[in-house]
Amino acid sequence: MFIGIHICSGREWRSTKEIFKVKNKDIHNYPLGEYFNQEIENCKCLFYHSGPTKTRAAAACQYAIDQWKPDKIIVLGTCGGVSKNLEIFDIIMANKTVQYDCLDFMGEAEHTFYNITELDNSWIDTSNIPEKITTGIIGTADKDLNYETAMLLRKEKLLAVDWESGAITKICELNNVKCLVLRGISDKPESPEQADREKQTNDYRINTYSVMERLIALLPETVKSISERFNNN
Repeated sequence: MFIGIHICSGREWRSTKEIFKVKNKDIHNYPLGEYFNQEIENCKCLFYHSGPTKTRAAAACQYAIDQWKPDKIIVLGTCGGVSKNLEIFDIIMANKTVQYDCLDFMGEAEHTFYNITELDNSWIDTSNIPEKITTGIIGTADKDLNYETAMLLRKEKLLAVDWESGAITKICELNNVKCLVLRGISDKPESPEQADREKQTNDYRINTYSVMERLIALLPETVKSISERFNNN
């Protein structure tokens, strides 16, 4: 089995390379960024960087599917917390993604959800993963999360938001490729006050490395589970 592992932001990608201690000679380039190969639990994995935003994420995902032909795709990265029951460093597995920044002025509400993707996670066994994982909805938009938007999205039962997962999962759905989205909360808006907005920005910068460490630590058991089920089918 061959797994593609999609990393989006530059900060997430730099953290990933540092955690794996990837040497420059082992880093390769493709039209949207860098990639490197890594074996995990005797499974070939290719880590690739797309850059942020839905456009780059969708393009990189389609390139990966067309050129490298992974059997599965795993998305790892940070997210902004929405749910009041979740804290920084909590990990979320998406069972649905939605895009919430598509504004329709022809009668629809401002935060109407578009490109909704339902994710079937039945092919993944997380029972042996020691880290607590919360399953639910992740929203995607080409904008940072603020307090006002978080309060609106909380009413819609979203757990967290990012810039890319909704685009990646839709591309995977259209190509009939199974996709697992694991995101860790790096920051969470607490109030509309300027000081809290600045803290949120700093939290993202400071916490990204630790989030990626936690997510990458989950890969051995996750990949092992996926590989066992893949080989048994």
